[in-house]
Formats: sequence, C-alpha cells, structure tokens
Amino acid sequence: MNRITRQIGLISRQQQKHVRTAATAAQSTPRKTWSRSPASTTAKKIPATPAHPASAAAPVEAQPEGLEEPLPEIPVEYDFDPSLVESRPPARPQPSASAEHAPPPHLNAIPSSPSFPSESIIYSINSVPRNSYPSPQHVPTPYPVPAEQRQVDWVTSFHGMSAQPFSKEAAEALMRPLLAHEIEIKPDGLIYLPEIQYRRILNKAFGPGGWGLVPRSELTVMKNIVSREWGLVAGGRLVSVARGEQTYFDPSGVPTATEGCKSNALMRCCKDLGIASELWEPAFIRQFKATHCVEAWTEHSVSKKKQKRWRKKGNKFEYPYIESK
Repeated sequence: MNRITRQIGLISRQQQKHVRTAATAAQSTPRKTWSRSPASTTAKKIPATPAHPASAAAPVEAQPEGLEEPLPEIPVEYDFDPSLVESRPPARPQPSASAEHAPPPHLNAIPSSPSFPSESIIYSINSVPRNSYPSPQHVPTPYPVPAEQRQVDWVTSFHGMSAQPFSKEAAEALMRPLLAHEIEIKPDGLIYLPEIQYRRILNKAFGPGGWGLVPRSELTVMKNIVSREWGLVAGGRLVSVARGEQTYFDPSGVPTATEGCKSNALMRCCKDLGIASELWEPAFIRQFKATHCVEAWTEHSVSKKKQKRWRKKGNKFEYPYIESK
C-alpha cells in the first residue's frame, strides 16, 4: 500500500513540474503585435461588377496565443464601387394604351410583383397646386348663415343681448295672459306652469328652430342635486342666462335630473321675456287659489296618515291618497 502511494505522489509531482515549465516558456516567448500596413488598407479599384457573396474575402482569423510562428499577413481588398450606390434602378415602364383596356387578371392569379403606384401618379398628385383644394371657408352651407353668427361662442359670449326689441307679434305671444286650465298647483300649494307650455309659447313667438338653449358651464353634480348654467338664444342673439337645478335620490337618476335641470333653467330664462309673469305676483296667486283651488284633508291608504293637500276644483286626489270626509 505504501509503495502505491509513493508512485502516485511521484506522478503528480512530475505533472506539476511539466505544467510550470510550459507556463514559464509561454511567458518568456515575446508576443508579436499585429498591425495592418498602410498598403493593405488602401482600397483597390476594381471594375464595377455586381457584388456576390462568393467574391468577398474570407475573414482573417485571430492569431492564437502560444504559437511560435505567427501566420502571415493577408492583405484586405474592399469590393466597393461608389457608382453602384449613386446609380438608381431603372424606372418602371409605363403601361401602353392597349394595356389600359386589357381585361383584369383572374381573381386566383398570383401577381408576379407587388403593385406600387407609378411615379407618374405620385408626380401628378404633388403637382396639383395647393390653392385648388377647397378650404372650409369656401364649402357651401345648406342655408345662409350670417358671418357674425358663425363666429359667436355662446359659452362665453353675450352677443346681441338688448340689441333691439322683438316684433310686436312676438311680444304679444310672449306676454299673453295665462288661461286657468294651463296653470297647475302642487300638493303644498305652489302654482306653476308646466314646462311644455313654455316651449309652446316660444315656438309660437319665434317658430320651431328660431330659439334654443345653450349650456354655458359644466354640469355640477353634488350629493343629491345637479345644476348647470344655460343661455336662451332667440333670433340669433342671446336673450337670457339662468342656472337650473334638480334633485335626485339615486346615482342612476342623474341623467333624468340633468334634463329636469335644463327645464328649470328654461323656466327661469322665460321670466326675462315676460312669459307667465303673473305666477310671481302674490295678488294673482291668492286670487287663483281662492277661485280655482281647494285645500282638503287626505288619508294615505297604506299608512293611514292624514295631512292637508291642495288640488284644483273638479279634480280628485290620486292613489294612494284618499280625501277624508
């Protein structure tokens, strides 16, 4: 056993000695610095021939370390001709007159080359003068609109306000006295004119399309109320500005409350035109309620709760309220 151990140790020491000798010889051998001579870097002019992958010179491999004799230098030749870069491909031939009337190819046929627009078409498009294109100012409108109205921004402008009074016919339609059957009363005793009546009066005074409401602010949505500012435009000029409001009880009711907010703003704008102005007169309110309305006790058919409610004479309370006797 000891003899085998000594032989193994002798072999390992001999291997280590050979390794150290090879490393010392490699360090003592000077390395040659590779440099390319000026003559080899000069481009060699060759006739203009199409470049081919087979004609390219093989890449020079790096000189491995540890060789005593380096490989000889190989001059590098560049197959580069500036004329090949500057030259352009020949233009695509234009179709002849007979080709224009040729029948179209079969639908299943495969085209031999991709279809690109010819240079003549591109040049013809670029050669069109810029002034020949129609501008928005020259586009005809379906109906004549004055220039001052096309430039009005109704969100911020007060164009035409108090410029001139309306015609006599329009003023009579706006300020006519209300009829008894047009006025309604709420259960709490507040009399009002339905929103549709305001629109009918405006249509009679200015005609359908002769007036409109324009929003002048963003919609303000709070906890249980929405509000927005609207402007009433009639005859191409601003007539009145008012803010409408409407309550809601559920987020899904915001769209309906937004429409109610618009109707409320219309009612307030119509006050400046004299529409239903008597509804704000205390004397008219007392007389109308005494003549055309009555206050009575009612009972809720489910909860049996009693309370006083207003109604017009000749009308009855609707379910679930029943008039007490």
